[in-house]
Amino acid sequence: MDTVSHLLIGGAIGQLTLGRRAGNAAVAWGAAVSLIPDIDVPIGAMMGDAAALTFHRGITHSLLFVTLLAPLMGWLLARLHNGSGVGWRGWALMAWLVLLSHLVIDAFTSYGIQLFLPFSDHAVALASISVIDPLYTAALLLTVPVFVWFRRESRWRQILAWVGVAVSSAYLAFTLAHKSYVTDVFEAGLAEAGIEHQRLFVKPTVFNNILWRGIAEVEDGYWVGFHSWLDDGPPEDFVRFERRGHLLDPYRGAAVVQDLLQVSEGYYQMAEEDGALLFRDLRYGQAFEWLEDDRPHVFTYRIVAPDGPDGPVDIETLSLEVERERDRATARALWERLQGR
Repeated sequence: MDTVSHLLIGGAIGQLTLGRRAGNAAVAWGAAVSLIPDIDVPIGAMMGDAAALTFHRGITHSLLFVTLLAPLMGWLLARLHNGSGVGWRGWALMAWLVLLSHLVIDAFTSYGIQLFLPFSDHAVALASISVIDPLYTAALLLTVPVFVWFRRESRWRQILAWVGVAVSSAYLAFTLAHKSYVTDVFEAGLAEAGIEHQRLFVKPTVFNNILWRGIAEVEDGYWVGFHSWLDDGPPEDFVRFERRGHLLDPYRGAAVVQDLLQVSEGYYQMAEEDGALLFRDLRYGQAFEWLEDDRPHVFTYRIVAPDGPDGPVDIETLSLEVERERDRATARALWERLQGR
């Protein structure tokens, strides 16, 4: 999830656990601790693209990491605030709950976190909420910045913190139920279109939980469609993507290629452009395929093998270029599409 949401939920948990004893210090540290798992971003930036691929949302987003880190944070915060009357166990509990909240929220997104490392590298991705969803953040944004102005002893601090956590958590639960419903709608649309698929991946589009994107895997490729809560029926129009897996076959034995397949959950498309071999993660694809334009894919990796498939194989992540006019037009198209066909 976005940084603001993590900060707010961390601050709310800091208030609920230690706010009555440590006041705004607990809120501030709850917010700060909530960002610790995301140290994988700057660390990953110093790694090569291949190493960063699996490090992101990896060990720093595991239960083992937060469980080992919490007592250390508790000890450090107890020493820093030795006059607060809160022992290291109290600070450690606050830190653990805050860190756990970070993992839980991220698990609801589509990227996935390796929650059980080092025992399992399976990525937990419920894919029921966008990485930026204003409706999730709203309850926290309307409560956390408000209760910090009340006196430490005021019961309104606890009430507002509970409201923020309860409403945002209820919204998370709603997204799971909504995804189950939308998945059934996609299944119906695919059946009506005569598309017999092997797998189906469904996720909400960015900034909302109204317009959803579904990608259905068939034998040699995929069909991508969209469904809005405001549509008058199941999705009717699906865009075809060829897998072209034969282009990847010579490199499948390389460890980095296996990582790409694992991270993308096997939803990918290969392409050759200007002599380069490209791997596209189709879980995100072009994001808005109903526009049927030539926009780049959200996650694209160049396969780098100077000596051919028998030599070392590496990858290079291709960054999206900001095109203001295109992005403004995309925002307008997104708004129009989520209002229904």
